[in-house]
Amino acid sequence: MQKGDQAKLKLLLTGIAARLTKNRDYFVRADCIFLSGKKKFDASLERAEAGYTLRFQGTETAVDAAAFCAFFSQQAEKFDEARLSYTERGTIVSLTVDARGVQMKQAEREATAGEQAAAANPLLDSGRQYLIRVDQAAPLLREIGILTADGKLKNDMIRKYNQIDHYVELVAPMFEKDDGEEIVLLDCACGKSYLSFVMNYYLHNVLRRRCRVIGVDINEHVIEESRAMAKRLGYHNMVFQCADLRAYQPPKNVTAVISLHACDIATDLALATAIRARARYIACVPCCHKELLDQYRLPDLEPLTKHGVFKARFNDVLTDSMRALKLEAEGYRVSVVEYISPLDTPKNLLIRAVRTGKENPRARQEYDAVRRLLGTTSELDRRCMDMEQEFFVTDEDLVQ
Repeated sequence: MQKGDQAKLKLLLTGIAARLTKNRDYFVRADCIFLSGKKKFDASLERAEAGYTLRFQGTETAVDAAAFCAFFSQQAEKFDEARLSYTERGTIVSLTVDARGVQMKQAEREATAGEQAAAANPLLDSGRQYLIRVDQAAPLLREIGILTADGKLKNDMIRKYNQIDHYVELVAPMFEKDDGEEIVLLDCACGKSYLSFVMNYYLHNVLRRRCRVIGVDINEHVIEESRAMAKRLGYHNMVFQCADLRAYQPPKNVTAVISLHACDIATDLALATAIRARARYIACVPCCHKELLDQYRLPDLEPLTKHGVFKARFNDVLTDSMRALKLEAEGYRVSVVEYISPLDTPKNLLIRAVRTGKENPRARQEYDAVRRLLGTTSELDRRCMDMEQEFFVTDEDLVQ
């Protein structure tokens, strides 16, 4: 190998080592082929509990990024040709060393014929630019049941696929503007965590951002299922915890809190967790609304709510509008939109909030006035009162 090629190989391997160190959570595998005449020798690198495991000529060796790259460099000196294929989520890097010199190529995973056909399904909205593309996100979409095993789009799942992509489209601007080193996403009342997986894919594979995703749910069964899905997908940057949000202590560096169809007070618990964590962004889609139904009193409007269906629907609007106002009172800039058609589900409101870092006395006064008028106390109120009490006690302790 010429000196110029040695220097180039060293530089390129430095880049591979940096990927192995920085992107360990996104690493899939690395494969090496060494050729000498008609003889061929294989080596592979796989993620281990700590570091990596190198397999070569019947032996297994624990290595770090530098040791693996040094191994490839040494073998490249001995053989006529050396090839390295490094696979990361969404990216394949190929490095070749032979008589012609040192060459590197980087490419995205190629879609199968079935995946390409699924992406061209006439039932999809051809006028939209999908963020979670069938031909690129196939392993994920297979895992959550959107695609068949051979990569074809299930016709009865097209509506769900569109819902997922519309949600991502509406929250995308929050993350596109974020300039943090790492995005920490907390999914409260995550259930089967489909939204967690989709957002994880979008943040890393589409936006190319470093991210960590935490799913929390009180149901141990769905948490175990989510952990198994993450393992099958190789999504090592995801953590799932079985916990009651009433007692859950979020990490201090949460970028965003999301929640999809968390039932009744679970949405309040998600919003309270976001406020406690001082999350920069919130994106919640509430579900059934029960807590305030028997609480609110509007004597002058009782003739309009005497029918149960009107009272329940008014309660839905009342609950979510109070949640939005409460977030404003806590220093968030809030918008509320329909993220999908009500024909898909009547629970189609998306509450988006961006933390301003400034108090909003006017919104707080308006919220307190509405609460007094209606005579209501929500779970969100109780959680925020608890937080204020904790702050008060901590402040007193510091003074003492």
